[in-house]
Amino acid sequence: SFLTGGVAALAFGYYRVHQDVWRAAEAVDARIDALGRETVSSNSTLQERVKALEHEVARLKATGK
Repeated sequence: SFLTGGVAALAFGYYRVHQDVWRAAEAVDARIDALGRETVSSNSTLQERVKALEHEVARLKATGK
């Protein structure tokens, strides 16, 4: 009886740990996806600003100022 209870408790503990690890892995994956989207968004904004500055520099060079 003690052995059966120990095995059942061990199996339940393994199941809970497995579920916790699975949820944590999903949370990490979701956060990585969110960070990827944020990076792309901020990178595109930065690229637009650089493009505008390059255009302004080219214009200033063309006018000789």
